[in-house]
Amino acid sequence: MSNTAKQLPLEASPRAMRVVVEGISGDLQRYTSSNSQIVKQTRLLAINAIIEAARAGESGKGFAIVANEVQRLADSAAQVAQRFEENVLGQIALSRSLSESLVAEMEGTRLVDLAQSLVQLIVRNLYERTADVRWWATDTAFWTALQSASPENQAFAAQRLAVINKFYSVYSDLVLTDAAGKVVASANPKHRLAGHDFSREGWFRAARATKSGDEYVVDEVRRSPHHDDRQVLVYGAGVRSNGQADGTLLGTLGVFFDWQEQGTAIVEKEAALPPQVREKTVIMLLDGAKRVIASTDPTLMFKSFDLSNEGQTSGSYYDRAGNIVGYAQTLGYQEYDGLGWWGVVMQKTEQDDKIRAALGF
Repeated sequence: MSNTAKQLPLEASPRAMRVVVEGISGDLQRYTSSNSQIVKQTRLLAINAIIEAARAGESGKGFAIVANEVQRLADSAAQVAQRFEENVLGQIALSRSLSESLVAEMEGTRLVDLAQSLVQLIVRNLYERTADVRWWATDTAFWTALQSASPENQAFAAQRLAVINKFYSVYSDLVLTDAAGKVVASANPKHRLAGHDFSREGWFRAARATKSGDEYVVDEVRRSPHHDDRQVLVYGAGVRSNGQADGTLLGTLGVFFDWQEQGTAIVEKEAALPPQVREKTVIMLLDGAKRVIASTDPTLMFKSFDLSNEGQTSGSYYDRAGNIVGYAQTLGYQEYDGLGWWGVVMQKTEQDDKIRAALGF
């Protein structure tokens, strides 16, 4: 072990500590082996000295005493070395085992906690969207525009949608459709959705199939061709006569959550990783089908991620590429189940040989 390691900067980590313990263990094992060799050679010299003293007869008696003492000291040294090997090296072996467990636990636990906090953060945000769409669907301007269709009522509904959109920047757009899927009002006129047919949209069909105003639907994260191909997440609810939960279905309200902005913010900003850690880390959100819906690596978007969770809702593992992968499925929030989404943090692990080089081992 080189003393120059003290001057070398190295990020403190469980892996670095494991390498240090392994270095100490290797040094002690080499010391024990060298000491055993010295004891064996000392014993051999003492035996040879005793033999030569016996050959010398009377004149060799004094030398024989010295040789016997040397042999006794060699035996004592052997006993000390044995106790050292049994105690100290045994403890070092235990330390190595503990350090291995510590590496797996600390690396994995840290990433799992981060994955859990990120997915919970976005799920709590989206819980509010379920309240928004059901509440706004009861707005008098909306059910009036459908129940008493007129250009004036529809224009007023569009104004109301625009006001909501103005103060809720998390939405790309809001649209009001009749029961056939035709847009009668929208929040953002630049997208020119008035009169557009949404009857084939999954969120519309699901919203039209709801049984009461207490229900809502949510689409999967996807790109919207109606909104400059931006990534959106649509929440929908039925608009019913007189705004009553059990009223006759008149149409639907769809709110287009700006997923491209909000999803990116979760993985890019909320993790708050230092630069040296960020460059070796990929943060992702997966939907219930384990499809990547947000990632610090844009090339992974909308691809299926092979999450080896083996039936577990949280945990960590090492993949074949030398990464440690921490994952956690959403716990949901209140009555919102979180859609089964996952937070995933994949981080390149430190290489032991590079750590040894940095430490001068």
